[in-house]
Amino acid sequence: MKAFSPSSFIGKGFRRIRKLRQLTDRLINSDRAIVPRGSAVYEPNYETINFIKRTECRHIAEIGIFKGFTSMEFAKFLNGEGELHLFDYEDSVRSVATALEHAGFRNVRVFGSSYKLLDSYNWSLAKLLDKNAEPIYDYVFIDGAHSWAVDALTAFLADRMLKVGGYLDFDDYDWTFCGSPSANPTVFPLTRKLYTAEQIASKQVKMIVDLLIKRDPRYRSRAKVDEVPMLGSTYSVAGIGVGSTKGTAAR
Repeated sequence: MKAFSPSSFIGKGFRRIRKLRQLTDRLINSDRAIVPRGSAVYEPNYETINFIKRTECRHIAEIGIFKGFTSMEFAKFLNGEGELHLFDYEDSVRSVATALEHAGFRNVRVFGSSYKLLDSYNWSLAKLLDKNAEPIYDYVFIDGAHSWAVDALTAFLADRMLKVGGYLDFDDYDWTFCGSPSANPTVFPLTRKLYTAEQIASKQVKMIVDLLIKRDPRYRSRAKVDEVPMLGSTYSVAGIGVGSTKGTAAR
């Protein structure tokens, strides 16, 4: 006779629900079928929140918000000052913005994208860049697609929107598609159709940080935890212009 724990039943139940949702999306030809269901994120990114509390940042962009756990902490940190801009799918940003408003935070702007295959928050960033001749952000937190195809451009756009002295923060430096509980090809077969085996196994966020940010002399790395060397997730801007540098802080 086999013994089962409640957690094993719950885990199997969630996996079955996720598979049913994916099947339903495909059957009704939903644009949502391109997005993995579920995530292993159940709390705020405390490293980022603890780091930003040591700054005076007042204009924050969070790119990729999931359920808004970190968004809520950003809003608490701002405490009604400045602005918090949220970038993600339309339904996600609206849901999180509503929760933030109910919590008393009204200094929030949302920038939602559709589930179309080639649509993303990069379109919203481009439109925002078009409307602002000068950088507007003190802090940009990128926790989105985790792919070179999307987030290499995100890094470029974020750089254009980031003030001198600001911070560019990349989450999940060592993340891979093959290691993701929700995006690996075994549970989300579309990953295999969208990416090569090399791309699925590669640390694409690390590639963006190492190839685009670390090599940029305008940036410098900053540790998120005092006196602990970090490998490369958050970067602060030390200055833009001839002979100047932007800076960075790493996770």
